[in-house]
Amino acid sequence: MRVAILARGMRRAGGVGRLITGYVRSLPKASPRDEFFVLTDEALEGRDRQANVEEVLLGKANPAVFDHIQVPQAVRRISPDVFLATKNTVPLGLKCPVVCVFLDLAYFAMAQAYPLSDTIYARAMLKRSGRAAARIIAVSQSTRNDIAKFLGPKAVEKTRVVYSGVGEPFRVFDREEKAQARMMLGTLPERFILYAGNISPRKNVRKLIEAFSGLAPGVGLVLTGHREWKSPDLARTIEEVSSTREITVLGGLPDENMAGLYNAAEISVYPSLYEGFGFPVLESFACGTPVAASNATSIPEVAGDAAVLFDPMETKDIEAAMDRLLSDEGLRREMRERGLRRAAEFNWQRTAEMVLDVLREVA
Repeated sequence: MRVAILARGMRRAGGVGRLITGYVRSLPKASPRDEFFVLTDEALEGRDRQANVEEVLLGKANPAVFDHIQVPQAVRRISPDVFLATKNTVPLGLKCPVVCVFLDLAYFAMAQAYPLSDTIYARAMLKRSGRAAARIIAVSQSTRNDIAKFLGPKAVEKTRVVYSGVGEPFRVFDREEKAQARMMLGTLPERFILYAGNISPRKNVRKLIEAFSGLAPGVGLVLTGHREWKSPDLARTIEEVSSTREITVLGGLPDENMAGLYNAAEISVYPSLYEGFGFPVLESFACGTPVAASNATSIPEVAGDAAVLFDPMETKDIEAAMDRLLSDEGLRREMRERGLRRAAEFNWQRTAEMVLDVLREVA
């Protein structure tokens, strides 16, 4: 089987980059007899260059040009048996069968969180992709439910749920590794809560900061991630709370640094209002970090019984969940063990086998 994989944005921080990188590394490894063509806008790293992988490096372009002009031209040259579209969009003009990965339907469910022009384009592409794809992979049952709600019965009938995995470098560090990670990351609070994720309206960071301000002193808050649409005024809130409480804003970090940060944190918190999957929850689990998380959309599905869940719309509920974990060492220990067991259920080998099964259905 000859498989073309759309890998634009593979190096991007966050869930999209995590998923594409996971696919590019795990699919060829799980099926060494098949050929894989990775259509990317950035050169592959050494660990991505497996014997059955051919890099197809295309020029940098805006997403519409890349997806709908450059990709179809490359696919005609490659002539694959099946095309794996990894970001909600089936490129125009493809003649081979397409399996399209739907990460989420936030442009329908939370349109207010995005620029109007982006919403119009994304909704059109999602509707078209729901019709054009031979199969759809939903990254969670929650996303599959949204496909049914927003795209209708024909789209959901051809949808398969395939969870993503979690792997290196997200693991439990020993004492020496933790000390080295702290040195590399610079000055951090001695005891801190970690928020790992981008800063945008649907991530609900404002309510997190409000909840944090109600906690007893002695613990800091560390924020990572890039600022996105409609988030500039959040800086004012951070500045106000920072006058009395310790808040550290680190921005986007490489995975290796993120693994160190998870390991150094007392707990992590994930207050998002809407997620297709929610990688930071699993990454925290894999690093042995207890988690307080939103009970919205896909997050409880991924977390299972391994996180303390809260209502993300209620500041006091977020505060109480964090306080419960911070003040109860026995609960943190229990959640750590549950989290490690839960993380072990999500591995890229299993993900790859399930994705390959879907690809073979239509190739």
